[in-house]
Amino acid sequence: MSENSGLPTDQFGPAYHGAVHRVPAGVDPQQCRSNLAGAVDARPDLIGGGLPALWCEPVAGPSGSSLADRRRTGELDTPIGQGGRSAVRLTLLEYTDGKCDLVLVADAARIDRSGLDAIATAVLHGVAPSPPSSVRPVVLTPVVDQSTDFTFALPEVKSGPNAARDVAATLELVLARTLADERVTLDVTTADGRFGWTLPVWDEDRSVAEFRASAGERFAPTRPRPTETPADTSAFELRVALQVDLHEPPADQLCYKPPIGEFALTLYAEPADDGGLTGRGWCRPDLFPRWRATALGRQLTQMSRELMTACQQQPLTAVELLDEPERERVLALGRTERTWGSAARTLPELIAARTAAAPDAIALTDGDTLLSYRRLTDRASQLSHALRALGVAPCDRVGVCLERSADLVVVLLAVLTAGATYVPLDPAYPADRLAFMAEDAELGLVLVDAGNAGRTFASGVAVPLDRLEQLAEGASTTPPASGIGPDDGAYIIYTSGSTGRPKGVVVPHRNVAALLDATAGDLGLGSTDTWTWFHSAAFDFSVWEIWGALITGGRLVVVPYWTCRSPEDFRELLVRERVSVLNHTPSAFSRLLELERGDALLGDIRLVIFGGEPLDTRSLTSWFDAHPETRCRVVNMFGITETTVHVTAQTVTRADALAATRSVGRAIPGWAVRVLDSRGRLLPPGSTGEIAVAGDGLALHYLHRPELTAQRFVTDPQDGTRLYLSGDKGRLLSDGRLEHLGRLDSQVKLRGHRIELDEIRNVLLGHDAVVAAAVVLSRPEGDEDAARLDAYVVLDGADPAEIRQHAAKTLPDYMVPGMVIQIPELPLTVNGKVDVKRLPAPAEPVAATPAGTPDTAPAENTLAVVLAAWRTVLHDRCAAEDDFFDLGGNSLLALRISHALRDAGVPVSVRDIYRWRTAVLLAQHADNQM
Repeated sequence: MSENSGLPTDQFGPAYHGAVHRVPAGVDPQQCRSNLAGAVDARPDLIGGGLPALWCEPVAGPSGSSLADRRRTGELDTPIGQGGRSAVRLTLLEYTDGKCDLVLVADAARIDRSGLDAIATAVLHGVAPSPPSSVRPVVLTPVVDQSTDFTFALPEVKSGPNAARDVAATLELVLARTLADERVTLDVTTADGRFGWTLPVWDEDRSVAEFRASAGERFAPTRPRPTETPADTSAFELRVALQVDLHEPPADQLCYKPPIGEFALTLYAEPADDGGLTGRGWCRPDLFPRWRATALGRQLTQMSRELMTACQQQPLTAVELLDEPERERVLALGRTERTWGSAARTLPELIAARTAAAPDAIALTDGDTLLSYRRLTDRASQLSHALRALGVAPCDRVGVCLERSADLVVVLLAVLTAGATYVPLDPAYPADRLAFMAEDAELGLVLVDAGNAGRTFASGVAVPLDRLEQLAEGASTTPPASGIGPDDGAYIIYTSGSTGRPKGVVVPHRNVAALLDATAGDLGLGSTDTWTWFHSAAFDFSVWEIWGALITGGRLVVVPYWTCRSPEDFRELLVRERVSVLNHTPSAFSRLLELERGDALLGDIRLVIFGGEPLDTRSLTSWFDAHPETRCRVVNMFGITETTVHVTAQTVTRADALAATRSVGRAIPGWAVRVLDSRGRLLPPGSTGEIAVAGDGLALHYLHRPELTAQRFVTDPQDGTRLYLSGDKGRLLSDGRLEHLGRLDSQVKLRGHRIELDEIRNVLLGHDAVVAAAVVLSRPEGDEDAARLDAYVVLDGADPAEIRQHAAKTLPDYMVPGMVIQIPELPLTVNGKVDVKRLPAPAEPVAATPAGTPDTAPAENTLAVVLAAWRTVLHDRCAAEDDFFDLGGNSLLALRISHALRDAGVPVSVRDIYRWRTAVLLAQHADNQM
């Protein structure tokens, strides 16, 4: 062992001392790091607080060489770096003969020699001895292991007066491109001093020359380093340090070891033999992953080459972050290739193939109704002839406005068999919305239930289902020749639109066939499976449920409307029907999950697939307790209507749930994802931007909206790939998985429904009394059931209740604001946008119109119990006559009220709450039942 004794200096501050210990044979750097971490965890006082870095430095000579002597001496003579937060610096010198030395240098004011020996013992042997009295505990900010992570070359940046400027410009542009969503503080040290600024401070429309010159201006020596806290404290700040040393170093000079703890990234650049610069980089893995740091090194090399060699008068936008090989690597990372051919078939052809394989297998279960595959296809064929008799021709569009039932599945297949495209219309939608969809889709015929025969659909003719069945009596079970192919439209689903009206998405047969080709093998879908059909036919998740079950030969169980709204009844159905494949939105699953915590009954479920909205994986730990991963697979799938239901798939494990992963997995085979910046340029893994989707799932177009189609379905100018710009925010990870991070615009997801807040706003503004309006999604933390839409309006001559009633005439229930709050004016940001943070909290429920007057008043104690439940779940100022929906009620909150009342001995169902709607009427109903 050798040691030194340093003296205080102006440059390095307090006195220091050090020691050298030979590393025992068989102990490698990783073991030393583990020993150090374990010792510090057990004995935080050992090194005076915090976890120091352990640097590994190669020495180009054996341990007994003069070079090794100079390196050991140099390390001992180099004090703790300026700005360091740890009391000790640890360096492993690795020699060419396989031996290593551990060099320790400590702040003498905080650790004396006996303390230094204790640290060496802990690092080399994994022993944390009893605390030496000489160690002076100091409370420090914890730091993490920060070793040399990557090197990079800047061959085009030549040593000279502008070198520091050009290095800083290169780094600034790379960080601005790859970290555009984060606040980045850049701290630069050169021979002239230390200074810094916060990004972004540049304009890509300027020329390359102007940008390089402005970089020099930003770190003029007189510019002080910023010390004030940014005004926007909500933004995450990433601190990056850059030191540029233009002095030629001796061959055996010690490698630079930067201050640790303060910066997420630290970069050091110095002259290289080729006349350019070479660099080394370090990262704090807890703030900036190592794989991103390594990629940053490649990006710095590429960007410096572009900046230095490009035409200096061209705009900065022309400078490429990724060279061609790196671009191809990133694209391949987000793409999963198909393993099958491209011989797609139509949906009727696929169902017919299943019928031929097992004609007597049960295809549909709807209560006591059972339909075999043979009966399903025969009935669909007969109805298709009846549709032809009504004038339906191939490629026509047929509206289907039927309650969820086995008949609805038969009708959908019949429309497809006739060669037409089905347009699902949910009977629960307001008449105005249904009329708009029928007119927009130019529906000449809309199939309805008998009870809706009098409904009008613009120019469309409402044909009751029983009339269609009468026309089909005796018709042939051989389907008519349709002449359509896989590229013709199979269905049109309307999604929320920012203009105030929904928009139709046209999806061809080929896409649905490709979706099942891509997923059936991995998910093990087959004829032994039983699926549920839980979601509205107007919601694209139903495409997966209906055709996924039937194309793979499974059995589809229809879930009645009210069963969907009662978790107990739904769970009973799952057990009774021995369902094996369950498809759910996370919101709907949460109520089922609560039941399974107490008594796990769903032992037949082998596969749970989530979709429709973001999944909080942390909520699944109790599911894994009741349903181990070996017996039930959980898959989270991200998808969009315009990309045919699903895009990616992630098998979620208990470990993922504990880690709260936000990954939605890799693209399914035949699909591809990439992340683009605001100018449509490809971003590398780790950078946040807009998710773009390519591959087999892209819809044909938006119906009658060529401008919107051109805006969202684009062609990449570099490779000619057709892309759908999703408006979703995300980032690609180093292994090709995608993280979904919300939306870039005003679109939200609420209990599986995709909602454009601007559509609701425009409907509100359609009322003459609404001067201004804003709509927000209120999502109390930890209580997804209480999430709701609230509207804020500036009114002239109307009350909030009237405005809500106006919205309910056009919008479906899930889009009607739970509360309409009148305010004198909308608070605005400095940029003229609505300042959501300054909107008042909804303090008063909307005044409601009583749903009716009971024949007799309810018992006083019953009404008190009902009101108590309403006030607990909805609002503490609920009145007996307030309407449940006017108070922001939804199916999940109705379920809470139902549970609370049952626990209190008042038996009411979710259906009762929907029917009676006010506390006084519900209490009267409950009295009549008891």
